[in-house]
Amino acid sequence: MRICIYGAGAIGGFLGAYLARGGHDVSLIARGDNLTTLRSRGLTLVHGDTTFTVYPDCTEDPKRIGEVDAVFVTVKGPALPSVGDAIAPLLGPDTFVVFAMNGLPWWYDYGRDGQPTSASTLLDPTGSIGRTVGAERAQGCVVDCPTRVSQPGTVVCNSAGRGKFTLGEPDGSISDRVLALAHILETAHMSAPVTRDIRQAIWAKLVINLSRSPLAVLTGVTELTMAENKVITQISREMIEEAAAVAAAHGYPIAFDWSRLLDAGHRHNHRPSMLQDWDAQRPMEIDSIVTIVTRFAVEAGLKTPTIDRILALLTLKARQAGLY
Repeated sequence: MRICIYGAGAIGGFLGAYLARGGHDVSLIARGDNLTTLRSRGLTLVHGDTTFTVYPDCTEDPKRIGEVDAVFVTVKGPALPSVGDAIAPLLGPDTFVVFAMNGLPWWYDYGRDGQPTSASTLLDPTGSIGRTVGAERAQGCVVDCPTRVSQPGTVVCNSAGRGKFTLGEPDGSISDRVLALAHILETAHMSAPVTRDIRQAIWAKLVINLSRSPLAVLTGVTELTMAENKVITQISREMIEEAAAVAAAHGYPIAFDWSRLLDAGHRHNHRPSMLQDWDAQRPMEIDSIVTIVTRFAVEAGLKTPTIDRILALLTLKARQAGLY
C-alpha cells in the first residue's frame, strides 16, 4: 500500500517515521524549514528510549508523488481549506483519506442518523475538502499519541507506549480498507484498533481536549500544573459536563472516571497541541474543538455557559495575536 502523509508535523512525523522504518512505501507532504531539514538530514523520531532516523520521500508538491492508495491528513484544522485545494493529484479511483486530526471532523454528518448539523459549513468553510475528497473517501481516526516537533525534522513522543490510532468508517462498517490499514500500522509498531462507532471515540477524546487545551492557552501552563489548581480543575469539570451533554444529545453518551480525569497524579507535564500552536504563534484548532460544540449545543437546545465564556476569552486572545 502506497501511503502519503499530508502534514509532516508531530503526528504526521510520528506516523511517517514508523511506517518508513517498517519498510512501507511512504511519502510526506511538508513545507518550509521542516521540508528542508527532512530532505537534507532525514526524519528523526525520539520515542521513549528509542531514537532513529529515516529518509522517506518528502515534497511540498503532491503532483510529484501522484496517486496513492491512502492519504493521512495530519494538518491542523485551520489548514484544511489549503489541503482541499492541493490534494487532488494524490487521489486515484480507490484512494481513501484518513483524517487524523483533533476535534470533530468535517464529515461528521456523512452516514449518520439524525438532523444535519453545522459541521461541514464551519469546518470546511470553502467546501474544498467536500468537493475534492468527498465524504465517501473519508475515514475517521482518533489519535492518542502525545508528540511535539522539537526542531525541524525531529519529533519527540512524550509517552513510552505505542502511539494509538483508532480507525473507523463513518458509516460504521468494518471495511477491507480499514482492516488493511490497521494491519499495516500494527506491523509498523503502532496500535490501531478498529471501531464500528468512530464518532463515539471522537467525542470521548474531544470532551477531554476541550476541557484542557483552551485553558492551557489561557494560562500558559502544562496539563499537570492545571490539574494541581483546584479552581482550574473545577472549570475543567464544568466544561466536560457541558460537552458530554451535547455528545449525549447526539446519541453518544460518555462515562467518565472522574478520579483519573481530575487527579493530578494521572496527568503529564505536557503542553497540549493547542498550546504548542500558541507558543509557535500558529492558528489554533479553536473551531473544531470548541466552537463546534457550542454550535451543536444551540442546535440541540442546550446551554454551555462555561464553554461559552472560555471560548470568548480564547477567541479574543487569538484575534489580538492575529491567529483567528
